[in-house]
Amino acid sequence: MNKPEKTPMELLKHFAPEFAENQMQEKSLIFENEKYQKVPNKYKMLIGIGVAASLGSDTCTQMWTKMAKQNGVTNEEIVEAMQVARYMKQATVNDTIANSLNMLTEKE
Repeated sequence: MNKPEKTPMELLKHFAPEFAENQMQEKSLIFENEKYQKVPNKYKMLIGIGVAASLGSDTCTQMWTKMAKQNGVTNEEIVEAMQVARYMKQATVNDTIANSLNMLTEKE
């Protein structure tokens, strides 16, 4: 039987434990340090879902979704965050292609 694949964090801990520790310290700083609580943790989790989805990381999107659910974020809020991410990704494609479309209009 094949061993299950390790998560990205498990691999980082194995190959570069100092970087894994640093990432966990940053997570703690963002979510637990009283100096950085202007944005409620619920919103930080929704941002995490949206960014992970926009960047195309299935593993991270699932991790943020699980963490959000464990912290009382509703399915509706999570789905809405995903839809915002989808919309924003679409908008960035429009921006990315604008210069090429302008180039096409110059040739007309």
